[in-house]
Amino acid sequence: MTFLQEKPKSPWRWPRRLLLGLAALVVAVAGLVAVAAGWMWYSLPQLDGTVTVAGPADTVQIQRDTHGVPHIFAATPADAYFGLGFVHAQDRMFQMEQQRLVAQGRLSSVMGSATVRFDRFFRMLDLDGLAEASLEGLDPSTIGTLEAYAAGVNAYLATHRGAAAPELDLLLAGDPAPWRPADSVAWLKVMALHLSGNWRAEVLRARMIELLGPEKTETFFPPHPADGPIIVDEALRAAGVTGAPWTQALLDLLPRPGNGSNNWVVDGTMTASGSPLLANDPHLGHNIPATWYMAHLEAPGLSVVGATLPGVPVIIVGHNRDLAWGVTNTGPDTQDLFLERIDPDDPDRYITPDGSQPFALRDETIVVRFGDDVSVTIRGTRHGPVLSDIYPDTTEGLGEDDEIVALAWTMLSDDDRSIQAGLKLHTATSWDDALDAARDYRGPQQNIVLAETGGRIGFYAPAVIPIRRSGDGSVPVPGWSGDYDWIGEIPFEDLPHVVDPPRGYIVTANEKVVGDDYPYFLGNDWQPGYRSQRIRDLLALSPDHTVETFAAIQADTHSLMAEHFLPFALASEPATPLGQTLRDRLVDWRGDMDEASDQPLIFATWYRELTRLIYADDLGDLFRDAWWHRPTFVHAVLSGDLAEWCVDETRDDESAAEACHRLAGQAFDDAATFLTARYGADPAAWNWGDAHAAVFRHRLFQHVPVLSDLTEIRVPVGGDRYSVNVGAYVFNNDNAVFETVHGASMRAVMDLADLDNSRFVWVPGQSGHIFSPYYDNMVARWRDNDMVTIPTDRALIEPAHTLLLQPAEAP
Repeated sequence: MTFLQEKPKSPWRWPRRLLLGLAALVVAVAGLVAVAAGWMWYSLPQLDGTVTVAGPADTVQIQRDTHGVPHIFAATPADAYFGLGFVHAQDRMFQMEQQRLVAQGRLSSVMGSATVRFDRFFRMLDLDGLAEASLEGLDPSTIGTLEAYAAGVNAYLATHRGAAAPELDLLLAGDPAPWRPADSVAWLKVMALHLSGNWRAEVLRARMIELLGPEKTETFFPPHPADGPIIVDEALRAAGVTGAPWTQALLDLLPRPGNGSNNWVVDGTMTASGSPLLANDPHLGHNIPATWYMAHLEAPGLSVVGATLPGVPVIIVGHNRDLAWGVTNTGPDTQDLFLERIDPDDPDRYITPDGSQPFALRDETIVVRFGDDVSVTIRGTRHGPVLSDIYPDTTEGLGEDDEIVALAWTMLSDDDRSIQAGLKLHTATSWDDALDAARDYRGPQQNIVLAETGGRIGFYAPAVIPIRRSGDGSVPVPGWSGDYDWIGEIPFEDLPHVVDPPRGYIVTANEKVVGDDYPYFLGNDWQPGYRSQRIRDLLALSPDHTVETFAAIQADTHSLMAEHFLPFALASEPATPLGQTLRDRLVDWRGDMDEASDQPLIFATWYRELTRLIYADDLGDLFRDAWWHRPTFVHAVLSGDLAEWCVDETRDDESAAEACHRLAGQAFDDAATFLTARYGADPAAWNWGDAHAAVFRHRLFQHVPVLSDLTEIRVPVGGDRYSVNVGAYVFNNDNAVFETVHGASMRAVMDLADLDNSRFVWVPGQSGHIFSPYYDNMVARWRDNDMVTIPTDRALIEPAHTLLLQPAEAP
C-alpha cells in the first residue's frame, strides 16, 4: 500500500499569516485615512467660479490674494457685508459656531458634561439675551448691516459642499443654525469679558486681607511707579486734554494679570514722508484658528481694510481712505462684587437701602449631550446676577452665612451700541466723525489711537466707566447699605483723550492712563510701563520714521524689566558652584530676550524662583492664585521699601536687607536645580527659544490624540512679557512654564502718506481648515515680522482666486 506522505509545514506559516493580516490592516487603515482625507478635502470652501445665492442685490466679487485675504467688491455696502459674512463662514464656520455656543451657554449640548460649569456661568451673564435686547437701540443702518452680514453667513450654510465645518461633523453636531444679528453682538460682549477681570482680583485681595491683614496686603499691590510712563501725562495734558480656584475653561476667557497690547502714532514731524504713521499689535492668546480675519471691503461709500473678528462685521484695527485706527486694552475697573444680605424672614428676598426686595428669578435648562439635562435657577439683584450660586467654591468665605455675592459689570446692559460705533468708524473721514462714533461705544474700554491723512493724530479711551459713591472696587463690598453703589458714569467729554500733542507722538501699552489729579477713578491695576517706555526710547532714536522702522520697533525683544532687575541679580551671592555660574553668565548681558541665547532663560528662571522665595511662605494656599510676575512689588522688595517680605522669622540675626540679598542668591541655586533637570548640566547648550516656543493649538483637535500633534504649531520666539515683541507665558505653571501662550495676535503699521503701503501680519493664517493652503501660511512671516500689504487699488491686488456670488434673481 502506498501512503501519501504529508508535506511538512513551513515554519514561516504563522509569521506569514501575521504579516498578511497586518498588511490587510494597514490597507484598511490607509483606506479609512484616504476616505477621511477625501471627505476633508471635499469640505474645503469653493474659492473660484460662481455660486448662486439668495440675498445680495447684485453680484459680489471676492478676490482672494496670495495670502488668502479676501478683497470684496460690491455694488452696495450691504452687499459688501454680505460678502464678508460669506467668507467668514467659508473659512471659520467652526470657530463662529463655537463662539456662539460659548455666548449662549450651550457648549454642553455638543461637548457633554465637561462644560456644564462653563455654561452655567454664561447662562448667568445672559449675554445672548442682552445682545438680542440691544438690537432695539441700534440705528437702521447698523441693523441693515448686521442683517446683510447674517444673510451672507446663511448663504454659505445653504450652498456649501461637504461639511459646513469638518470639526462639527467629527463631533456629530450637524450643521449650525442660521446666523442672527444678535450672534454678532453677543460675541463682542464675550470679547469684552475676555478683556475684563476685576472681580478675580477682588476675590484674591479679600482672601489676602483675611490671611495677612489689610496693611500688608496693600503692599502686595503697590501703585503705579511714580516715575513710570502715563498715557495722558503732563506733556499731553498741556495740549488740551479734558480729563480663587479657577477652571481652565474660565481662565481662557478671564484675562490673567498683565495681558495687553501696544499701539502708537506719530505725526508728520517724526516721519520721512511728513505724514503720520500708526502701529498696533494686539496681544491675545495663541489659537488655531486665528483670532483675527483680514479683509478688504469695497463699495460706493465704503472702503475699509484690516482685522475683523469672525462672526462680527467690524474692522477692529485698520483704515479707510481717510483714517487709520488701532486699539489697546485700557484695563479700567468695570466689575464689582457686592455682598448681598438675604432677608432673614424670607430667603427669596434680599436687603436693599429701600427695604427687602425679591430676587429676579430666571430658570434655565442646560442640555447635556450624553447626560442628563441640568436645570439652573439664576438669581438676580439690583447690582447684577448672583455669582456665588454659580461658583460657590470660588466665592466661599467672602461673606457671612446669610450673604451671597453678586457681580456688577458695565457690559451687563441691554443698551449696548458698541457694534454701531465700530461700523460708523468704517466711513468716518475725520477726528470729529470718529468722536461721534465713539459716543456709541460701551466697552470694553480701549485706548484708541487715530491718524488722519490730513496729518492730525489723537487718542481717546471711550467706554461706560462707573462712578462709585465710595470705595475703589478693589474688594467685595456690602450691597445692602447703598454706600458703594454706582451712581453714574464718567461723562464722555471727561474720558481720557488728547489731540495733536506738541511732542508729536502718543504711545499706549496698558500703562496707567491718567495722573493722580484726574477727577475720576478708573482703576488700580496697570502695567508698570516697561513696554511703553521702550517704545518711547526707540521712537526718540530717529526723526524720520518709516514703515520699516515701525516694524523694527514691533520686533524688538529687549526687556527693560530684565535691565531693571539685573543689578540685584549680579550683586547676589549664590551658594552653589552652578548657581554662581548662572549668575556670572549674566555679567555681559544687557536684557535682550534673544531666542538663541541662554541668558534670557537663566534670568527668567532666577526671577521666577525669587518671587517664590519672597512670598510663597507668607501666602500658603493662596500662593498659586497670587503667583505672578509682579515686578513693581518685587522691585520695591529688593530696593528696600518692602524688604520685610524677605524676612525669615527663624533668623534673628539677619536684617531685612540681608534676607533679600540671601534670597537673591538662593534663587540662582534653585534656578540651577530647575534648569539642569530640564535642559541638562551645560548652560552653554541652553537657549531661550527651546523653552519659550510660541504654541498654537487647535480649539478642538488639541483634545484629540494624534490630531493634537498633527495640528499643533510650535515656533521658538524671543521676547518676554515686558518687551515690545511680547512673548508671555503662564508664570505659575510648573509643567510648561515658559511656553508662550500669549503675544502679538497680529501686527499692523499704517502709512497715512500712502495707505496702500500699510503693512499687516497675522498668525497662523486666514483659514481654519487644516487642508487649506491658508491654514498656517503666515506663521514664518509672523515670526520674522515679514509684513504684507493689503491694497485697496485693484491694480495692486494679486488675485489667486476669484469667486462670484451671483444673486438668485439677477437685477
